[in-house]
Amino acid sequence: MVRHGWFFFALFSQFRFSISLGLVERPLVIGLLWGLFVGQLETSLFVAIFYELLWLDFIPVGTFIPPNMTAACLTALVISNYFGLDSLPLIALPLLCGLPMAWLGAKLERVMRDRLNRSYGGVLQWVRKPLDVNVPGRLLMGSLASKVLANWLFFFVGAGCLALLTRFALAHYGPFLASLKLSWSNLLIAASVGGLLALRLRSLYLSIAAGAVALGILRIIGVF
Repeated sequence: MVRHGWFFFALFSQFRFSISLGLVERPLVIGLLWGLFVGQLETSLFVAIFYELLWLDFIPVGTFIPPNMTAACLTALVISNYFGLDSLPLIALPLLCGLPMAWLGAKLERVMRDRLNRSYGGVLQWVRKPLDVNVPGRLLMGSLASKVLANWLFFFVGAGCLALLTRFALAHYGPFLASLKLSWSNLLIAASVGGLLALRLRSLYLSIAAGAVALGILRIIGVF
């Protein structure tokens, strides 16, 4: 099943910048397809909705590369399926594992963009002297192949290391985590802060900060 995850990531990562097919690379689409593939549709969609809400504020504008939600979502789905996690407190572990994959995936895309800029000189040279009609095709296929390979290796190493970390956490803290009272409503409400931040209202930011501080104080003094 983990090998299927490598394939899914290498495929869907191309839809972020290499091949534009609308919203195919979004977590909701990935969660739907993964759920249909492994037969855990409800859990897969909840995981996908969590990441959709969490990074709703990050919009790919200009040279900004948003967090790689494809890597985050697939990491959580693959690890959950690999360990057979079906209770929410335990699924929270794979959700946390997906967070570093999102930022590392964005860093990888930045590195690949910088490397592909070197091909721009070859394109300019071909435009001035188009002696070989196959040059654009070779450059395109080379860039796509390098992206597929880099993404495959990234997911192989990253998800593999996080799976080992999850195994350790389950072995030592599994019973404690399973005893926690946590629902999808709690997680989705927390993740929806990303949607609120997307409104770009300073007063809303202040209200959220004040509410968080108030809840923390009430929690410390034992009100709830």
